Amino acid sequence: MRRDLFFVIVETMKKSKNYIALFYVLAIFIAIPIFNKGTFENITVHKTEVFYLVSVLTLVFYVLASVIDDVTKRADEEPFEPVTSRMNIAMGLFGAAVLISTVFSGSIKDAVYGVSGFSTGALFLIILVLSYFFLSQYLVCYEQIFHVIVVASIFPTIVSLANRIGIDLLNMYADDVDSRYSLYISTFGNYGWYSEYMAVVIPISIYMFINSAKPLIKALYGAYLIMAAAAVFLCATDMLIISSIAALVIVLAWKFGLFKKKEITGGTSTESAIIKKLPILFAVAMILYFIAVVIVSGHYDWGNGRGYIWRISLDLFNSLSIKEKLIGVGPNRFMYALNDYLAIHPEEAVTYNERFNELALTSAHSEVLDYLINIGIVGLIAYLYMIYSAAVTFIKGGFGDRCKEVAAVVAAAYFIYSLCNFSIVCATPHFFAMLGIIACEEEAEKGARNAGV
Repeated sequence: MRRDLFFVIVETMKKSKNYIALFYVLAIFIAIPIFNKGTFENITVHKTEVFYLVSVLTLVFYVLASVIDDVTKRADEEPFEPVTSRMNIAMGLFGAAVLISTVFSGSIKDAVYGVSGFSTGALFLIILVLSYFFLSQYLVCYEQIFHVIVVASIFPTIVSLANRIGIDLLNMYADDVDSRYSLYISTFGNYGWYSEYMAVVIPISIYMFINSAKPLIKALYGAYLIMAAAAVFLCATDMLIISSIAALVIVLAWKFGLFKKKEITGGTSTESAIIKKLPILFAVAMILYFIAVVIVSGHYDWGNGRGYIWRISLDLFNSLSIKEKLIGVGPNRFMYALNDYLAIHPEEAVTYNERFNELALTSAHSEVLDYLINIGIVGLIAYLYMIYSAAVTFIKGGFGDRCKEVAAVVAAAYFIYSLCNFSIVCATPHFFAMLGIIACEEEAEKGARNAGV
């Protein structure tokens, strides 16, 4: 009886904030990928506008809820108590690094908004950090939320498959364009955007298919994965395949008990043993990644041209001042810094123009390299510490909570995908939402909300 009463009290205390968090999380998963204006022109701008609209609406709801609580002097709200968990500290450090880089960037306006059309500058990143602290971290997470997310991806996936077999369902292609051979996909724009979005959705489906005990849910997710496999075959980038395989391996490892809560020699838990090794494992993984970047950068055409992009990105970083190396050139200011670099290196500009035909290169095509250049060594360390903290937080308390397990698989798949890609409005907000779910320390209803899955 007392336990049931505790659940009710916690539910009441969190109700307003939880509804707002639910609106935000579902809105960014549903509205951003589906929205389009019937044209590919400025499609990334349109999707970014949708993200900011959702963010503004969420802010309005949040302020209204706070005002109502103050006016009515409701007693069901907890007093503010700062939570200094490892994950919260790491997220705070990342946000601070973004702000410092912005203030000292030399072009605050560009740093705040970022490259036109993408707009993933400081404003975008700070909204994601705030969404973590005030929204997704307090989301009372139910399995049904993930069902809605996957269902929302069905429409854009069907349209994308139709495009790839030559059917233009939304009439977005010009009469003389064969959609089968276009680099654009209806509702998304560039097919790379679609792939990064699916790198978030497919891991959810893999987890649900393998772990659901209900035959109907398993069958529905199996059917979805068949459709997703077709989308991967026809529409995807290589990194989507890699990140999906990684998600499958992670889920199977959990399914077949390669990680269990048990005691080992000396009375140390398996979780504690892994956490002790995690810093070394994480450091080795990042060192190997940078070695791979250096190797690939020596072969210009490798990785669909990423060899050259990574080489010129490393040259750009080496050309920066000590201050810029430490705190970066400003969030999402890679293109502006590269243009300055090419202006004083005409011989490099010749090679660049030959390969890109004077098109703008807006990113290093690696989220790690982007952060290194945009927010510097300090910012990159803060970002990687945030990822590491999420892993530690999950290992300590995430196993057995299905919502946290799904969020962890999604976060891992996104991070792997991002090693060869960059932040976009269709995927990065979802990643931060998953980090919030992982970090949530709410224990009430854990067993009840996940029973019978």
